[in-house]
Amino acid sequence: MDFDLSEEQVMIRDSAERAVREYCELGRRRERIARGQGFDPAFWEQFAQLGWIALAVPEEEGGLGGGMVDLALLMIELGRGASSEPIVSSTLACARLLAEAGWHGRADWIEGTMTGERRLALALGEGDGLVLHNVAGGAVLHGACPMVFDGDGAQGYVVAARDAVNGERVLALVAAGAAGLGLETYRLHDGSRAADLRFAGVALDDGAVIARGEVGDELLGDALVAASLACQAAAVGSMEACIELCSDYAATRAQFGQPIGKFQAIQHMLADMLVASHNARSVLYFALSRCDADRAARDAAAALASRAIGKAGLA
Repeated sequence: MDFDLSEEQVMIRDSAERAVREYCELGRRRERIARGQGFDPAFWEQFAQLGWIALAVPEEEGGLGGGMVDLALLMIELGRGASSEPIVSSTLACARLLAEAGWHGRADWIEGTMTGERRLALALGEGDGLVLHNVAGGAVLHGACPMVFDGDGAQGYVVAARDAVNGERVLALVAAGAAGLGLETYRLHDGSRAADLRFAGVALDDGAVIARGEVGDELLGDALVAASLACQAAAVGSMEACIELCSDYAATRAQFGQPIGKFQAIQHMLADMLVASHNARSVLYFALSRCDADRAARDAAAALASRAIGKAGLA
């Protein structure tokens, strides 16, 4: 893996760093959360104007065709600002899945997500939670999808269900407001919004089905691994920002007539945090280096990174 950044990658990192300083200021964030907004609409507009939303979409679909390293650089900086904008759920998980599936109805949805006018959310029916029943002229969905991240206000949902007859994976596109679709929305700890979806006989025609069987499993697996790596990159950025905040505080907060940063116990804590964050970034790089390997090697590296970065975040 080449650790030297290209000119384009430097531009992504630097533009994200500048935007985070402007839009992720704590007071602005608190005001937005108090208004019940899961993300900053003005910042989301910047995502579209800077091309970040299009970064994960293949060039043949009108996107920028960026790789996971490009996306990780962006997510590290967004993690530094604790950004809650829905780029992972709407674009990286859903729009890119539609593009890779070659679904015939993808064009309008992908274009809408890249301009920021439309948002998609991934709805996973865990186990037998969401079942597709085939009926004359199409199919209907019954069941529930709990905690759909960024599901509040999404215009459409990429739904993962199971066929009632053979149990195979079925991926389908369900528009918000479809008859029989109910949702309960709520705020998460980071201020973002989620929704619990309920499907009471939501009708699907054949054109709404994105993929089935092994193809559906592979598409969903690819989307989840990409989303996981993006979230891990954001976690690395958050850890590094936390260290900077703690170091600044330790240098200015005085106790017993001197900055607490001079106390050996505080120095040891900061040193442990620094080592953990460096290890987290290293294991993230390792996982990114396996993105183009076969699925088994890629998935194993992503799982290893998820565990190691999660543990480092507790240091």
